[in-house]
Amino acid sequence: MNGDGLRSRSELELRPFLSDAFRRAGWKVVDQPVLPGERYGPDMVVSKGGIVFVIELKVASEARRDRLIPLFSQAVLEAAAVAQRANPSARPLAVVASSHIPQSVVEQVQQFAADFAPELAFGIIDADGFRYFSDPALSELNALPGARRRHLPVAHRSSNLFSDLNQWMLKVLLAPGIPDKFLSAPRGAYRNASELAKAADVSVMSAFRFVSQLQEAHFLDPEQERLRIVRIEDLMLRWQAASLPGGREIPARWILRGGVDQLGNALRNQAKAKTARPRKRPERPPTRLCLGLFAAADRLGLGFVHGAIPHLYVERVDGDALRELGLSLSEAGGAVDVFLRIPSRPESLFRAAVQVDEVPVSDVLQIWLDVQGHPARGRQQAEEIGRRVLRPLLMDRQK
Repeated sequence: MNGDGLRSRSELELRPFLSDAFRRAGWKVVDQPVLPGERYGPDMVVSKGGIVFVIELKVASEARRDRLIPLFSQAVLEAAAVAQRANPSARPLAVVASSHIPQSVVEQVQQFAADFAPELAFGIIDADGFRYFSDPALSELNALPGARRRHLPVAHRSSNLFSDLNQWMLKVLLAPGIPDKFLSAPRGAYRNASELAKAADVSVMSAFRFVSQLQEAHFLDPEQERLRIVRIEDLMLRWQAASLPGGREIPARWILRGGVDQLGNALRNQAKAKTARPRKRPERPPTRLCLGLFAAADRLGLGFVHGAIPHLYVERVDGDALRELGLSLSEAGGAVDVFLRIPSRPESLFRAAVQVDEVPVSDVLQIWLDVQGHPARGRQQAEEIGRRVLRPLLMDRQK
C-alpha cells in the first residue's frame, strides 16, 4: 500500500518478479496507481480480457511462518479495502513474497488462507521462480522454481495425475454431474485449490499439485472463475489407460452357506453390529470394505453381467472382519465364493463408495474403471455404464 511512498529494499527487488510474470502472460500492468482523493493506493492493478485485479504485495525478509502469516493477513485486509474504492468490479488479490519460501511454509500460508480468507484470491511468490495464485483466472502464472522443475521426471508427473488422492479429487470435481446414488462426494463449485482441499479433506499442497497438473494438461477451463473440467472424454480415456489393476485378489469361501444375497446380508449385519458395539477405548480404525465390479454394478441397478463370482474390496486382510462376515480364506484349489481385493487406490475407492440398502458399494466411476479389462464381458459392462450414466451426464460438458 503506497501511503507514504517508502518501500523496503526487499520489496523493490521482488516487485519486478510479480509485474514481469503478469506482463509475460499478456496482462496490462499499472504499477502503484494513484487514486484521486485517496490517501492509500494499491501496489499494482492488472487487467486482461475484462478481468481486473487490485494487488497488495507484502514482502518478508525471512520466509518464516511467523513473518509471512501476519503480512498475509495485512495484505488481505488492504487488498479488500483498496479494491472496493479503486474499482467495485475489480477483484482483490493479496500477494506475499520472499527470497526463497520452503514448501512447508507455502503449505502453511495456503492452509491459513483456506481457513480464514477462503473468498479472497491470493498469491505466493519467491525470487527462485515459484509462483502460486489461487484464482483460476491466474492459473497460467503458476510455476515451480526453475531448478526443481528441471529435476522433475516428465513421466512421473504425467502418471501422478491419477494418483490415489488425485483420483478422489477428480471424483469430487465430477460429482455435480453424477447423481448422489451413484457417487458419494461433496458437490459444490470450487474457485481454487484451497476450496477444493477443504471440500475433499486433503492438504492444500496436494490440491495445488493436482490443480496444477490439470492446468498443464489443459483439462481446466481458464476462462471460468471456478474449477471446471473440460475435454472430459479425453480425460476419461487417459484415466482408463492409467488405471492399475484393482489390486491383489484373494479367494475366499463361506464358512456356512446361507440363502439368497448372503454377501449383502453379511455386510448389512456387520455394519449394524459395529454401530451397536460400544467403544471402550481408542482402537485401530475398522477395516473399510465395499462391493466391487459386477456385484457393485448390480446393486446400483446397472448390472449387465450376471452370475459372476462377487468381488469384495477390503482395505486389508483382517481375520476378525472376515469371520464377522462369515468368510474364510480358500485353500489352494478350493472352492471360491467371493474374491477379496486389496485396492491399489484405497482413498479414492472407499471415500466415494455409496450405501445401497445399508450395503457399501463402489461408486459408478470406480466400477467403470475396474471392469474395463475384466475377461467376463467387462468391456460391455463399462460401455453400459458409459451409455446410461457417464455419457449423458459428463460428456456434454466437454469443450
